[in-house]
Amino acid sequence: MTNWQRQFVSITSPTAPRNGAGFYPCQGLYHTPTGARPKTALIATHYNVDFSEHYLGEYMAARGYGFLGWNTRYRGNEAFFLLEHALVDIGAGVRWLKEEAGIEQVVILGNSGGGSLMGAYQSQALGVTMTPTPNLKLPQALHDLTPADLYVSLCSHLGRPEVLTDWIDASITDETDPSSIEPSLNMYDPANGPPYSDDFIGRYRAAQEA
Repeated sequence: MTNWQRQFVSITSPTAPRNGAGFYPCQGLYHTPTGARPKTALIATHYNVDFSEHYLGEYMAARGYGFLGWNTRYRGNEAFFLLEHALVDIGAGVRWLKEEAGIEQVVILGNSGGGSLMGAYQSQALGVTMTPTPNLKLPQALHDLTPADLYVSLCSHLGRPEVLTDWIDASITDETDPSSIEPSLNMYDPANGPPYSDDFIGRYRAAQEA
């Protein structure tokens, strides 16, 4: 017998009802200590990766905490991602923890790409400042988000624009030809480093952002 248990959670969102086939937009797995009802729980969500079976779920539950691995409607569907509605979906998970699971203290866990997402949730739960997607309106439900009691960042990056830019090989001059290398920007050329000069780093970063 394990010292933890889990429950499947499947609910609607204020801006996404159950669909015609019966699918609920927000789904996840709630991990808890066996035979206990914790008062503190974590919730972890990602832009598009399935976090329902997050590696921390069993670990945290075995140590007395609740852990909701939570998915928004955009799990595996990032091409249609809209931040405002993802935040509303996270809010549905936070509300479930408070109202259904009896949680008194909610900790939002920003792990990997979920770091900026959960940070955005907390910032907007404290007061809506974001602008809507062009030609759309912000959902009213965005104003009803429940702030978390604590935000934890775990192995997070600053956000996709920053991390994807950092991954660009600035020496490539033709994206269709990986051998099209500009020697002066080749970070693997011993003539350029390491160690890398401030001038090289400046030119490399500028080329990444160009």
